[in-house]
Amino acid sequence: MNLKPGIDRQELLHDIYKRAYELEQRYYGCAQCLVASIQDFFPVNNSLFKASTSFSGGFASTIEGPCGALTGGIMILSYYFGRSREDFADIGMLRRPGPLVRIYWDRFHDTYGGDTCRHVQMHLFGNAYRFLENDEYVAYEEAGGHSDKCPDVVAKGAVWLAEMLLDNDVPTIRKK
Repeated sequence: MNLKPGIDRQELLHDIYKRAYELEQRYYGCAQCLVASIQDFFPVNNSLFKASTSFSGGFASTIEGPCGALTGGIMILSYYFGRSREDFADIGMLRRPGPLVRIYWDRFHDTYGGDTCRHVQMHLFGNAYRFLENDEYVAYEEAGGHSDKCPDVVAKGAVWLAEMLLDNDVPTIRKK
């Protein structure tokens, strides 16, 4: 584990949870908020933050694709452990992040009963709200969508990722 001197692991994880929760409450966009919360504590290029824009709400708010907290997390794991352009010819490097992605996906799936935005919503609300239908989006917000439900999903995902990064010696920068 690569923590700066004087930084307590549990305190760091608490701060990451709090930051991710706050970002999702304030700015929306589960994938981007997850990436931003990790970026506030670990070195992550701004291009990854920008690239995560349309991965929220099951791909561009359709709710049919994977939850953005899951895809954002996979993007983070691939960013740190994936194949670089310099290693492009090394086919073996393509599978390098796979075991960590599987751990993250399993934890996500076990917690929410699936991996799509629709599955997560069914777990959280007992209903799935189509974000692109205005009346359903309003009902989603009234049911706690961004007040507590999705912020908790993003925050838990950020903590799971931070644990994996710390356990694999990714250094922290601790901005917040």
